[in-house]
Amino acid sequence: MKKFLFGIFAVIIFVTTLSVSAVGAAAETKVVKAGPYEGVFHGMVYAPDGSQAPMSLDLTHRNNTVEGTIFLGDGLTVDAGLCGAGSIPASMVEASGTTSAVNPQKLSTTSSFEVSGITVNVVLNSLVKGDTVTAEAKIDLPWLCGSDPVITGALHRA
Repeated sequence: MKKFLFGIFAVIIFVTTLSVSAVGAAAETKVVKAGPYEGVFHGMVYAPDGSQAPMSLDLTHRNNTVEGTIFLGDGLTVDAGLCGAGSIPASMVEASGTTSAVNPQKLSTTSSFEVSGITVNVVLNSLVKGDTVTAEAKIDLPWLCGSDPVITGALHRA
């Protein structure tokens, strides 16, 4: 069970990063305008139990490709119901993702991972409005764990 929890916490950090970064494209000679996810953002992420942690994003956004580094501070805990609860350690993660071709302010992705033979899905949605990124990551746990925790966040451009 502890192995399952540690896997969930590692994936939460990983999935959070999927919402804010993408695989780098080959260098082009033409200048490409930066997208709305471009920049450094600082703010907080929140778990349903009321815990919170500081988060910073350092992003580039070209065409529909977003890539960057995420810095998560201490303080966030996730309650996985009957599967247990635990703290997510402070960490730095590089990740990648793509925005909607129709709406470059919106990034949605689903990721799945396996922990102790159990498949867990994470559905991430984020939106940029002006200088603020809001995000929601729903962790779809197996039914035996209980309700699915949702991690939310709001970060503002520095």
